[in-house]
Amino acid sequence: MGVHLDLYRAFLERETDATGAVVLHHGRVKRPGKQIPDFSSVELKPLVKDVDLCLAGIAGQAEEKFKLNQVLVVHRLGMIGACDSVLLAIVSGKTRDRCFEACSWIVDEVKREEFIELIEQP
Repeated sequence: MGVHLDLYRAFLERETDATGAVVLHHGRVKRPGKQIPDFSSVELKPLVKDVDLCLAGIAGQAEEKFKLNQVLVVHRLGMIGACDSVLLAIVSGKTRDRCFEACSWIVDEVKREEFIELIEQP
C-alpha cells in the first residue's frame, strides 16, 4: 500500500488549479476466484512483450477520449495473494463525471485480459 500512496502523492504534486476532480481505482485480488473459489494465489502473466507500453496506451487513449489532465495506470505482475493490490488507476480532470467515467473505462480495458492473463493457483 505504501507504493500506492507514493504514486498518488507524486500524481497530486503534478496537478494544477485546472483540476476539479481526482478519481482513483485501487483494485485488489478478491475471493472467491472465477475458476478456483479458494485459490492459494494468482499469477499475473504478461501476454505481450511490454505491458507498461500497453498500459501507457490505455492511459493515453483515456486522456484524449475523456479530455483529462492526467492519467496513471499501474498493474502488478507475477504471483500475488488474495487481498493484494493488483491495479491502480488514477485520473484527474475538470469534472468528476468525466473522471469517474474514464476510470471505469480504464478498468474495463485492462480487465479484458488482452495483455495480462490472471491464472488462479490451487
